[in-house]
Amino acid sequence: MQINLEILNYSKIEDDQKITNLNEKAIVPDMMLRRRLTRNARIALYLTDQIGTWDVPTIIGNAYGEVNETFEILRAIAAGETVSPTAFQNSVHNTPASYLSIVGKNKGYITTLSDLYETAHSVLRVGAVKSLSYERLLLIMSDSIDFERIDEVNRCGVTVMECGTAFLVRKTEKEATITLTGKEYPAYSPSVWPMLELFEQAAELGEKEKIIAIEI
Repeated sequence: MQINLEILNYSKIEDDQKITNLNEKAIVPDMMLRRRLTRNARIALYLTDQIGTWDVPTIIGNAYGEVNETFEILRAIAAGETVSPTAFQNSVHNTPASYLSIVGKNKGYITTLSDLYETAHSVLRVGAVKSLSYERLLLIMSDSIDFERIDEVNRCGVTVMECGTAFLVRKTEKEATITLTGKEYPAYSPSVWPMLELFEQAAELGEKEKIIAIEI
């Protein structure tokens, strides 16, 4: 089965270490809430703000979950220290979805997918299926892996430690204008490669219609 998705808007942000221009103070005026945000949550909030739509069903993908918080928990346990309640609360993979719901006051459908290197593909496939039920969908993919001692486990040569993409899409019967070729981006985690290629091809189309066919 094939479902075609039209891209209505899209955004991307990245940095070799930590992204610094996420506009957190404007997006989350509440200082106490802002201080609790994880890196993935900050990226998801920024991308949603860039898209400009807060009240649509949303699918968020992150391949590695909240590794910064998980590392802090493990470090505290190893050192015999008390585990931070905030780190414990934020260690689950759907943390960005919860903050997106709180900040955006989105009471609709929001879910998180974590499928390692297949995460981006899974977000697109689930987005295609959900487009049968919803008029528009926001698809977000983010990964933040700039945690302490990352060099000890980074065997893939990844140099871009934070990256996020977002696409506002809807189902369409129009012919596809975008075909993913499996292009590789060695500086990035393989989990985000399909979204990077999708963003690249969408940008190349300029003002033309941006439509991708998803096989289910």
